[in-house]
Amino acid sequence: MIQQTNKIFRAANLAALLLLSFLSSCDFTPRIHRQILIAQNYITAGDYEKAVRQYQEILEEVPPKDIKIKIYYQLGELYAISLGQYDKGITYYDQIRNLTTEPIWLVKTGERIGDIAFTYIRDYAKSEKVYEELSNFRPKLNNYDLYEYRHAAALVEQNKTDKAMKALLPIQSNPNHKFNSESFFLQGMLHFNNKDWQKSINYLREYIKREKRKDKIVNAKYIMANAYETMERLKTAYNIYYSILGDYPNTKVLKERLKSVYERRVARRR
Repeated sequence: MIQQTNKIFRAANLAALLLLSFLSSCDFTPRIHRQILIAQNYITAGDYEKAVRQYQEILEEVPPKDIKIKIYYQLGELYAISLGQYDKGITYYDQIRNLTTEPIWLVKTGERIGDIAFTYIRDYAKSEKVYEELSNFRPKLNNYDLYEYRHAAALVEQNKTDKAMKALLPIQSNPNHKFNSESFFLQGMLHFNNKDWQKSINYLREYIKREKRKDKIVNAKYIMANAYETMERLKTAYNIYYSILGDYPNTKVLKERLKSVYERRVARRR
């Protein structure tokens, strides 16, 4: 019930904001004005598919460029946020980027595309490109640290080792960077994925020194123990696994790792 109420509230709030945005433009006909109001009413009522059809009908009438941009943005929001059709949402955001070079729209759509690509559909090639673009804006944008971090993270996810290490360096060198600690985890994972176990351990250890959240520290320790296990340093691996018993969310998996390492240690003594 609470989730449904929140969903309706968000829809109504979004509709009101977009209506104000549309009304701030005075170069559209009364007919388009009425059609926009109908679309906003559909959003308020939570009938997103009807809202989509209404906006698409307006586009067929070839409205002025500024109205077309706002409709594309609204369609992007409807598909990506309300309907969960992320690829379609990105398509409409991209339409805006093809129509205008105004920084405000490049930033708004870039943020949306980057977040969807990185968080929801894991299209790291696309998120790499968008976050690199956002990082290159001058003067630096308010969310610069986030853009820089996600650009580096996208490179790590693609295992672009050299580029990722270069992108991580300025984050690690700046103790005031919002993602300074996370950058050490990323580098640890980069080396882990490349099977450079000792370097992975070194960076994960640096990450643990800086991280405050217990759940993240536990996760890093699990990965570190896995690296030690792979290096056949079984006693160290066992001790680290055991130290997070009760804190690691997947108790079954952790107990299986402990059992496996223990049996391997026993087999060595025979």
